Amino acid sequence: MEWMPTGGETEVLELTLPAEPSSVPTLRRRTSSFAAAQGAGRDLVADVALAVSEAVTNAVKYAEVSGTDSVLDLCAARRGDWLEVRVRDRGEGFGRGSADGLGLGLTIIARLAADLRIVQEGEGTEVRMRFPLAGGERSS
Repeated sequence: MEWMPTGGETEVLELTLPAEPSSVPTLRRRTSSFAAAQGAGRDLVADVALAVSEAVTNAVKYAEVSGTDSVLDLCAARRGDWLEVRVRDRGEGFGRGSADGLGLGLTIIARLAADLRIVQEGEGTEVRMRFPLAGGERSS
């Protein structure tokens, strides 16, 4: 499966904000509004909001660990009956520089999203999430 963007999206939300705690509610709210505009029902919008909050909170946490001024990139797009969301940071990466592990954030995201992938290539980490808008099924 290819992850966005590939040019077949009807609408795309792209945001870049500082990797700081104040960015969490902004990214959550904007992504939730985008999901609703794409036809997501109330329950799915709540799932997307929580998953984005967890992904962004992890990104902020690891940016703080790295001690650098960093930014978060969020991209959301509708591809057919799917909402795809990516959160990318430029921090240290999971498991580096922190003794407390990943916590519950990724477990929560995995339960909410139909598909979850974590990509660590080069600088930072990208969390990729897919949610069914219509006719799709959530994996358990």
